[in-house]
Amino acid sequence: MNLVDRVDAYGRQHGLWQPGRALVVACSGGPDSLALLDILSRLAPLYRLTLTACYVHHGIRRAADEEVSLVRREAVRRHCGFAWQYVDVPALARREKASEEAVGRRERYRILRETARACGAERIAVAHHADDQAETVLLHLLRGSGLDGLCGMAPRRGDIIRPLLMVTKAELAAYAAARDLPVCHDETNDSRRYSRNRIRLDLLPQLQAYNPAITADLNRLADIVRADEAFLDDAAETLYGQLVLPEDVPALDKKRLLAQPLAMQRRLIRRLWQEATGSRQDLPFHYVETIRDLAAKGAGKQFQCGRACAYTTRTALCLGPAVPRRGRQG
Repeated sequence: MNLVDRVDAYGRQHGLWQPGRALVVACSGGPDSLALLDILSRLAPLYRLTLTACYVHHGIRRAADEEVSLVRREAVRRHCGFAWQYVDVPALARREKASEEAVGRRERYRILRETARACGAERIAVAHHADDQAETVLLHLLRGSGLDGLCGMAPRRGDIIRPLLMVTKAELAAYAAARDLPVCHDETNDSRRYSRNRIRLDLLPQLQAYNPAITADLNRLADIVRADEAFLDDAAETLYGQLVLPEDVPALDKKRLLAQPLAMQRRLIRRLWQEATGSRQDLPFHYVETIRDLAAKGAGKQFQCGRACAYTTRTALCLGPAVPRRGRQG
């Protein structure tokens, strides 16, 4: 099966696109994203897809000025729409005292979503591939992630689709060469300033000395963990509905919570946090454990945990708004 047919089968397996719809294709001019644009343009007539290539200029590289024109030409050659936008990532990163890597990622997705809204596209195709997946799993592992991080990237998450997730970088490079795609090289990918680059350039080659199939094995790990995580999340959601109590703030029955297996207790607390804060972000493991310990205590105990305050009543573990700290008395 050739690469286009494999991407077609993968897209149908995971429901990545629907006939007659519009897609935005993130395209930087590198071999991965140009291959993605080329493959999707070959599938577009089969599914009556309307494609718009989008280039995000991060203000980091002078070569990006020429790459905008290259991506525009490649989009026009394939009868696709084209959009691009400039954002000064270095200036934003300095102003926010954040890394260029994090700011660049955030701004890229912001611009891609703005473009999708402008052209009526429900989904955005990005060129993440199997090697990217392996890097992501390792990156999360090194940061001490739980199962959620080991899931890696999903074929589809919300409006983002990844049609190339089962394809290796070497396969994409071979495809780009065979199709004579005028690929660009992003020299920032060679810099060891960024943690992901160090994983790709240094750590993965070292691991391949121990296991030549490390990329495939890390991808398989992500697939296995993602399926397990989905099952456990569904089970936790069902149980959460049974343990929730009618309090003024999100609350769980303490006794029934503590009767659950340890793994489920932690999931239920993370679900309680999501209910209280609207997100699963900013919940470190030690917060989960402290809140879990709190559930075993009597009424009137509390723990101030960032954006929220966990406290107990006679029967409930509650998670309400953070309690403002009192100023010093003069």
